[in-house]
Amino acid sequence: MKSIVALLAIFALVDPGIANAASSEGADTYIGLQFGNSDVSVDGISDLDLDVTLLQVGVWVSDDISVEIRTGRGMSDDTVQGVKFEIESVYGLYGLYHLHLSEFASLYGALGMSRAALKTSTSGQGDESSLSYGVGAKFSFFSVDFMRYMDTSDVEADVVSVGLQYTFD
Repeated sequence: MKSIVALLAIFALVDPGIANAASSEGADTYIGLQFGNSDVSVDGISDLDLDVTLLQVGVWVSDDISVEIRTGRGMSDDTVQGVKFEIESVYGLYGLYHLHLSEFASLYGALGMSRAALKTSTSGQGDESSLSYGVGAKFSFFSVDFMRYMDTSDVEADVVSVGLQYTFD
């Protein structure tokens, strides 16, 4: 994983134009790697602090809109009231609307659907699906965002993440 981050950083430093956050002429796909910290509430147990790694693959469908697939895995666990919790997996499909601030910077809003599996030491693994939404910013090859991946009656999961993105021309 560290080698992927290093490779993306090297590409962006060698030619910042290839890591453009905006969808300028010819740029139609991108890939990214994000590291995030989640705040999860499950069945009334709140304040679970779980780290997650997310892989993004996106396609520009217009100058302002992209469609993105994200998939991720938990990197840590947390124990509350004697029960150990861990994010087993998360994946989803999202539409992003970008507000371009400059050639290398944009703000965006995201809306889509996510599915996540949470593993516990007492009841095994449970899956949930939910409408997901969030906001973020892209600066050249760097991204930061806040997403609410889960918002159901049983599970609420918010993730703040930072990452690197590479745009293919």
